[in-house]
Amino acid sequence: IGAPGSPETGIGALVGEEQPVFDRRALRFLGLAEDGLAPSVARERAELHRREDLYREGRPEPRITGRAVLLVDDGLATGLTALAALRHLRRRQPAHLALAAPVGSRNAVMELSGEADRVLVLHQPDHFRAVGEWYDDFDQVGDDEVIAVLRAASSAA
Repeated sequence: IGAPGSPETGIGALVGEEQPVFDRRALRFLGLAEDGLAPSVARERAELHRREDLYREGRPEPRITGRAVLLVDDGLATGLTALAALRHLRRRQPAHLALAAPVGSRNAVMELSGEADRVLVLHQPDHFRAVGEWYDDFDQVGDDEVIAVLRAASSAA
């Protein structure tokens, strides 16, 4: 969930029909209230459902209960997306829940350590501003590429 007028600035995240997770400090700083973000939340939830339907191609949600689960994120700036995902996965009762990312802010790593059984972040730079600055290519991944990877993984399983 992006900040009004600055959609690249993440101030919240959501999973399915669950309540969004917001960065309360950012909301206070920007003078925003959660209920005032309802249109943004609805728009992001609709996009989330569109992608789930498209990417799953009729496949059910993976079974998680009693299994070891590894959540991988491209990087942890605020950690909001990972936090929402970890809380969703934890409610589904995995045997072990781990989070891995190539790069992340020390603050995000510290905060997420209480949500996962293990957090592994390879690089925690002293001066972290954005995930994209640690990649040579940080372009968005298109739907076609996601579908191709998921089809390959599904046929290999």
